[in-house]
Amino acid sequence: MKRFFDAQKALISFIVVLSLILGILPFGFSAAENKHTVTATAILNLRSSASKSSSVLKTLSEGAVMTLLEDSEDGWAHISGGGYNGYASTDYLDVPSDSDVVITADTTATINLREGRGTSYSVLTTIPKNTTVKVTDNYDEDWAGVKYGSFSGYASKEYLVIDLSLPKADYTEQPTVASATSTGAHRSASFSNIPTNTSKTDANSDNKLILDVSELEIDINGTHNLTAMDASSRPVTGGLSYKSNNTKVASVNTKGVVTGVSSGSAEIAVTNASTGAKAVCKVVVSSAVKSTVAPTQPPTSAPTAAPTQAPTTPTNETLSLSVSSDTVYKGCYYQIIAESNTTVSWSSSNSSIATVSGDGIVTALANGNVTITAKTSKKTASCKLNIISGENVSISHDSVTVSAGKTFLARAYTSGVTWTSSDTSVATVNNGYILSKKAGKTVVTVATSKGASSMLVNVIAAEPIRFAYTSPNCASKDQTVTLIAITDTTRTAVRFNVNVNGTTKTVNATSSTKDGNTLVWKGTTSFSSAGTYSVTAYSQYNNKWTTCDDGKTTAFVADSSDFKTTVCTKRRASDGVISLIANFEGFISSIYDDPITGDPTVGYGRVIFCGEQFYNTMTKNEAFAYLVQCVNNEGYATKVNSFLVGNNVKFNQQQFDALVCLVYNTGAGVLTGDTELRNALLDCHDGTGGKVSYYINGSYVRIRKGPGTDYDIIKELDNNTEVTVLSTENSAWYQVKLSDGTKGYVSSDYISKRATGGKLDLNYVDRQTLINKLCAYHHAGGGCVYGLLYRRVDEMEMFLYGDYDRNYGIYKYDIQFTCARNKSFHT
Repeated sequence: MKRFFDAQKALISFIVVLSLILGILPFGFSAAENKHTVTATAILNLRSSASKSSSVLKTLSEGAVMTLLEDSEDGWAHISGGGYNGYASTDYLDVPSDSDVVITADTTATINLREGRGTSYSVLTTIPKNTTVKVTDNYDEDWAGVKYGSFSGYASKEYLVIDLSLPKADYTEQPTVASATSTGAHRSASFSNIPTNTSKTDANSDNKLILDVSELEIDINGTHNLTAMDASSRPVTGGLSYKSNNTKVASVNTKGVVTGVSSGSAEIAVTNASTGAKAVCKVVVSSAVKSTVAPTQPPTSAPTAAPTQAPTTPTNETLSLSVSSDTVYKGCYYQIIAESNTTVSWSSSNSSIATVSGDGIVTALANGNVTITAKTSKKTASCKLNIISGENVSISHDSVTVSAGKTFLARAYTSGVTWTSSDTSVATVNNGYILSKKAGKTVVTVATSKGASSMLVNVIAAEPIRFAYTSPNCASKDQTVTLIAITDTTRTAVRFNVNVNGTTKTVNATSSTKDGNTLVWKGTTSFSSAGTYSVTAYSQYNNKWTTCDDGKTTAFVADSSDFKTTVCTKRRASDGVISLIANFEGFISSIYDDPITGDPTVGYGRVIFCGEQFYNTMTKNEAFAYLVQCVNNEGYATKVNSFLVGNNVKFNQQQFDALVCLVYNTGAGVLTGDTELRNALLDCHDGTGGKVSYYINGSYVRIRKGPGTDYDIIKELDNNTEVTVLSTENSAWYQVKLSDGTKGYVSSDYISKRATGGKLDLNYVDRQTLINKLCAYHHAGGGCVYGLLYRRVDEMEMFLYGDYDRNYGIYKYDIQFTCARNKSFHT
């Protein structure tokens, strides 16, 4: 198949510039210019996975040039070469001078940097353990040329892990923008953010092992249940062995539960017996002895707050106001802040002109002069206000209640306005983004030179739970399910109430990990039967347990873990597609306006709408949790379920996931608003009781005199040419007959089956028609964008082949597509 870099130079330049704006790079173009190339320093085995025990796909000669597909991990590089995508040891890969691949190394011990390749050479200096150094050459099997500070020399590869990295621009964490012809990306009425342990989808996640914590501090008798995950953050539950290198300090059982024995340090190693993957957690046990008394179960509802003590009147009262006089536009709120060491009461000299509440919040009702008075038992202070009329200023809200720590998005519908907050210690405002800081009230004013409008902002206490979700998102029966909650750092414990058939089961969070200004809490459980289970997270603060709406989530357990069999039943997105969506979208910690659509976006592509509250400046863990909630609850998975189940279509997990990925990017309305795509999906009769016909599913498909490419070509066939299949004995080549009586052989890859009658089953969808309709969603900013086409092709690879990798435009399957608007734009 012809690569896009064969297109006209002008189009390429346009695409590169547009891609930089979008934050996505056309990887096929980059690879074609040898920007991501690496070379083999010896005869090299390209393997099917990142393990010496995996099968060899291709043996490459010394000096072979290959393309690095993603950053290396644990000494293995994912590369493309010799017609294959596979894995090779980084010890045998070097970087040519015209490549922009970065090559470094991490030291696994304190090592000597020598003048030459061998222990007989003088030592220049020593390099500490866990130091990253620049690699200047990597062609020798045993020694690497490295630069450390001002020293350049050679280090033994026995104590180095060689790392190959793509330039940072290739992983610019900007979200991919939806097609301009769609209803828009991620349109919904609520919000949530999602964190991921890695910004890339690991192409060989089964051969990676990650622990929920890499360092752990516990008390004597304290415990922590280690959770092992693959590179896609999916729990690994079977075939694991745990071992402590110092059982006198910390012990570990077969389930991964670490117990502090005595003060000191130890390392807990976990090994996956089936893959050989390993991970290590460093444990420090403090001298404190933790009580072994079991904690009490949290209440099923938030406890009633303890009564506050009656205030005492100070001997020397103080009272001052933030302003003594001002002019206020009629119809606006206005805040007067009283500074006092005792209780303050408020009054208005004329309540028909302006009223005042107990918080110093004035409501301007009519034109005129009014005096607002504040009093304590011994002090009095006043403010004179002149209420005037002004030009109309329109804003989206009159008042709002916001939880401390969240940001609220308001909009002004009058141009040329300025935004101000009367009490910036309670909340600040920037162009409509109101960041709440602490409990209290403030007035946000939107003003022009001739008028103003305002909104009353009531900030309440921070939510006890910021995010909650379960992993895996779609679990199997009896599989370990991790319950996850994210809180601020003031919380001292977290527990989960799980509703199992009407009975509440309490699961304690057995670990917490500090992540920025948050804590990530985890507990585990399992479910013996399929269903959707309600989960509510509670956090402890000052010995009280509370929850909130953000603490409510669900665990979903499927009847089967089979991704291939089609059935007509509701499904939930798999962890694989959620990780792939996160990879596509890129992580943005703080709100920004998308350069193409202008939509405010945060996390992993979550668009924020006027009137929504969200956490700004979030961590990746929060962003991933937000994404999980968004996919599950905001119309993506539910819309796909509604479309397929509502039309009585049988579908499997990979087909469902592909459609969820599509609608997350283009908007859920695509399934109902695009008649052609809808018809392409519903044209999937299995043919029972009806007619089955065969047709050519590609353009310029050759019919030959025999079953193979060595045979002469009879003619080329157009897409949708109907054929009669005479024989399928050779699974790679079918013998067919054309309508004019011509007989010959066609590759089975280019023959599809169309059925009429019977049930609807996505396994019988018209392959090429679906490719054409789905890949049409590759436009943004008025032009064709390869980043979006790559995403559509990856979605088709998921739908057709169960491939959840992001392939950056390196096409692994024969998916043919040409843009109807621009014939030079194609796969």
